[in-house]
Amino acid sequence: MDMMQSSAESSSNDHVSASALKENVAFHGSEHELAQIGEAGPRGAFAVAGLAVAILLSLWLAFFLLVFAPRGSIG
Repeated sequence: MDMMQSSAESSSNDHVSASALKENVAFHGSEHELAQIGEAGPRGAFAVAGLAVAILLSLWLAFFLLVFAPRGSIG
């Protein structure tokens, strides 16, 4: 049992996480660069959200025109 514990302890000491490296965790820029990034805003998020809404609306419109419109009105 002691042999298993000692091998487990030695292997855990050999592992180095990527989060231990500073360049993988934080932005290394000046205050001015951070301010420029903040002023730009979330343009990419708005682009992805707008694209998703456009796809959703186009699929709804296609479904409406291809399924419901050919049936005509009931009555």
